[in-house]
Amino acid sequence: MDFEDHDLLVTGASGHSAKYFFERLIAENYDKKIKCLIRKNSEIEHLKHYNLKLEFIYTDFENIDSLKNSMAGVKTVLHIANISISSAVVKAGTEAGVDWFICVHTTGRYSKFRGASAEYVEIEDGLLNKYPNLTILRPTLIYGSSMDQNMWKIIDFMNSYNFFPVFGSGKNLMQPVNAKDLGNAYFNVLQNRSTTLGKQYNLSGKDQVTYISILKETSSALGKKVFFIHVPIWISLISAYLMNMLLGSRFPISVEQVQRMTEDKIFSFESASKDFEYAPMNFKDGIRREVDEFINK
Repeated sequence: MDFEDHDLLVTGASGHSAKYFFERLIAENYDKKIKCLIRKNSEIEHLKHYNLKLEFIYTDFENIDSLKNSMAGVKTVLHIANISISSAVVKAGTEAGVDWFICVHTTGRYSKFRGASAEYVEIEDGLLNKYPNLTILRPTLIYGSSMDQNMWKIIDFMNSYNFFPVFGSGKNLMQPVNAKDLGNAYFNVLQNRSTTLGKQYNLSGKDQVTYISILKETSSALGKKVFFIHVPIWISLISAYLMNMLLGSRFPISVEQVQRMTEDKIFSFESASKDFEYAPMNFKDGIRREVDEFINK
């Protein structure tokens, strides 16, 4: 990557896919200084062991002046943190002189359920209509390690119990994407600025798989017999609400996820493959790597 010290700034540096982005930088012998915007409660101990020149800047993402000061001298922002703060990051960065924003958002904007997509659409379209110097990356459901907030919970639940509730038929199609593939994608996008600047890409997994096959592949990787109990959607919504109230984050499925069980979540990554050689791994290999980590922990 053709950057000088502090030309690059990363938000969400303590997150899941950022971990693999930094590992890719290490593999490429990247030796420039990188600013990392983090919150005061962010877990960054693992980042301190990386052979990279990372400068951690504690900032208030709700304060434009704080953000603007943090971005002084920055050329490019890789914004991996939540889409909910994208508008503030881009506004502050523009005022600070940033000339390229790579924003990692979500394919959730395509959901037919307005409750799941309205906020994403409003934020993203507002930015796209105002700023021409954006590259938008939209991952599907992300999995891949203990930092995963999706499949890791399912693995943990299956390991603890001999049953798993399936909301609806389980035949809806999905394309989970491994966080390592995203980390590599961020690097490749940065390497291909002339091609990727101003474009939008969906970053999905290699395979189109049904939800029930995802669950079966996971139980198979665990080497455990799990009974899948199918629950009608209308009962599922009530059950998910109650289970989230009862078990909190321990329960692996949110109400929004249940709503989206009735729709396919399939997105082509052809343009990403063409523009920056995006080549995600298949789900079977990805989930077995994650289960192996779970077992070893």
